Amino acid sequence: MRVGEALIDLLATHYGVDVAFGIPGVHNIELYRGLERSRVRAISPRHEQGAGFMADGWSVVTGRPGVCVLISGPGVTNALTPIAQAYHDSRPMLVLASTTPTDALGAQIGPLHDLPDQGALVRSVCAFSETVTEPKELPALIERAWNVFNSSRPRPVHLAIPMDVLELDCDPFTRVTTPTEVPTPSADDLARAATILNESRSLVIIAGGGAKDASDELTALAEALDAPVVLTGNAKGVVPSRHPLCAENTLVFGRVQREIEAADAVLVVGSELSDTDLYNNGRALAFTGSVVRIDIDEAQISRRVTPSVALVGEARATLEQLRAHVLPGTTRHGSDRARTWREHSRNKTSKEFAPWLAAIEEALPDDAIVALDSTQLGYSAHWWLPANHSRSWLAPYGFGTLGCALPMAIGASVAAPHRPVLAIAGDGGWLFTVAEMASAVDLGANVTMILWDNRGYQQIRQSFDDVDAPRMGVDVSSHDPLTIAKGFGWSAIDITTPNELQSHLAMALRSGRQLLRVCVEKL
Repeated sequence: MRVGEALIDLLATHYGVDVAFGIPGVHNIELYRGLERSRVRAISPRHEQGAGFMADGWSVVTGRPGVCVLISGPGVTNALTPIAQAYHDSRPMLVLASTTPTDALGAQIGPLHDLPDQGALVRSVCAFSETVTEPKELPALIERAWNVFNSSRPRPVHLAIPMDVLELDCDPFTRVTTPTEVPTPSADDLARAATILNESRSLVIIAGGGAKDASDELTALAEALDAPVVLTGNAKGVVPSRHPLCAENTLVFGRVQREIEAADAVLVVGSELSDTDLYNNGRALAFTGSVVRIDIDEAQISRRVTPSVALVGEARATLEQLRAHVLPGTTRHGSDRARTWREHSRNKTSKEFAPWLAAIEEALPDDAIVALDSTQLGYSAHWWLPANHSRSWLAPYGFGTLGCALPMAIGASVAAPHRPVLAIAGDGGWLFTVAEMASAVDLGANVTMILWDNRGYQQIRQSFDDVDAPRMGVDVSSHDPLTIAKGFGWSAIDITTPNELQSHLAMALRSGRQLLRVCVEKL
């Protein structure tokens, strides 16, 4: 075997990799030889940024690391944005990239696709990034990557392999097994935490992306404690929207923040409590009561707030252990508080967006997956639209990039081909990755897109206006989205009323690859 083949064979045989996203090129042919040999499905987007977003969307839905196979130089730099998004939102991604030949590494002699130090370039948005010049290093590095994905805070890993190394002959790789331990809190800390929860009278639970795989455990604990659960964007669906204790993604509202700050106890599960979760000009929450915090990342657990009890551990197991210590029976009016906060969020939603969101809500099936872009309709969708299943909500919640909705939706459709997938994008962000409409057709992806068309960057227009700055560079246009979409093989229609959106969306979600444009200027 060649090294490229042996590497893919190792991943397919021992780590269950069956899908990879990337664009082939001269520098990574040996990796593609391995993909073909191992029968790993190779998804070809139209741009490496699309590859990264597809891998990220696929990862959100499956809970497994998305794999990208990239060429050196521009292939890696094109994918940096989705890699950074996965890093920001703590999601697993394996980036396998060729790099320039060994004798050209750092030599500054101008080979094709040269970067001064590809590994160093990507390192700041990865758990680790290594340049591999010895094939024998690869099995241990792959094992190290999977240990990051499965036993610590998941984040991307990048391996750069010179093209001459990929071409070397080698024996098949054998998996190197490295034992790891997932951190677990001590019995004393669990008992202290349980005492705080049991004695509280106004407990609130905040759940973040670290709780994505602890839906049953979190819901059971909330029920036992009669506590409302406020979700961040990355946790949407962890407690079903239909559950009376679910306060949805209302953490961005000042009233909700003030009431949480006044609570006598708060349980924070797997959340950074970041600026983008709070959207309050960088002010951290000033808790006045006791704080119990669960996080697998020991370095994170004291950031922004010093907890009364820190439980370093994986969310699902830790919540299950806590549940064993909880004393049910105390009435905390959790459902009433959750309902009040949900109603507050809807009352605060702009009248421009509310009827459209209500129409989408009516048409959205229970098993739908939703992917959002950075667009005004999408911002309000975070707290308005329902999500009744974990790993069904895909959004650039923290990194805030444009253009991710369509390729993330495609990745989600690859992961769950029998589920309807809805992408919501603005006309500005849509153009960042519009070429992936062709990928959706090639793949037969069941993706529907709502295009919120306000002829440019409306949110930025408002930001200029807010500071009395003259508008500049915000009045752009996609000109004729319907013709563009049809040229890529999609059906497309203009929508003029919320009722029309509801009826067309219900039909579109059953058939897929339809663009529904809401042209805001014409309404």
